[in-house]
Amino acid sequence: MLKAAVYRFYQNFLMSSRLAEYERLMSKLVEQGYCFITIADLARRNGGAIPARTCIVRVDVDSDLPTAREMFRIKRALGITSTYYFRLSTLDPELMKEISACGSEVGYHYEELATVAKRLGLCNKAEIDNCILLIRDEFKRNIQSFSAQAGALPRTIASHGDWVNRKLRLPNHYFADRALCEAFGITAEAYDPRLNAQVKARFSDADAPAWWRPEPPSKAVTDGVSCIYLLVHPRQWRANRLENLRLDIERVIESILYSWRCKAKGNVDRYQGLGKKQE
Repeated sequence: MLKAAVYRFYQNFLMSSRLAEYERLMSKLVEQGYCFITIADLARRNGGAIPARTCIVRVDVDSDLPTAREMFRIKRALGITSTYYFRLSTLDPELMKEISACGSEVGYHYEELATVAKRLGLCNKAEIDNCILLIRDEFKRNIQSFSAQAGALPRTIASHGDWVNRKLRLPNHYFADRALCEAFGITAEAYDPRLNAQVKARFSDADAPAWWRPEPPSKAVTDGVSCIYLLVHPRQWRANRLENLRLDIERVIESILYSWRCKAKGNVDRYQGLGKKQE
């Protein structure tokens, strides 16, 4: 636990920029002859043929817009198209429209299940199920706000992973059924199993000291693996100290408020239960 905390502190506040390493990885993919497609492209092919060497680069812009801009700059200079998923808290109309104009994809990184759970103190799956229509209504409002700033509705969406999702053991995509997606012309959710059928090797950046899960992608790139999927996050590549401090403080406050709301709701439920027994 202590070791993990030390690494987290290092990564959040002391780590040197790793963007040169990111640029080397992107350059190596180009040198190895990889063709880059977006997640929307992959969904549109629907299991059809893809180039012999294909790479899907997905950037989840959970935080740190300045680093996200640098990552986009690197890929734009190399002629790489990729998919960027923006949360409501990271929307940047200028950047989003620039990404789309360059042929890359801008999608919605949604988290309404977690947001509603934290706001209402929902503590388990049964309580989430009771509020599922409310969660879907919130998604409908938010995706309209997203499209107003992005300039268009997203073609694909991706579930964001929040700490409360891990506590509830429910991902944010739990509520996103096909009818909801079709209502907004969404062709796929990034975690849809059908999108993974052609992927031969999947890699995600990770916290220090590992940096990658399950391992660095360099060998797969050198070996010319036919379809590589890379999931990256700006926070893993450069330490935005003020942003990271703000997020850490925000998470502590959220945790305290969530625990209080769950406890307060539980006390009300127990009180109402006692009242019914007395009746």
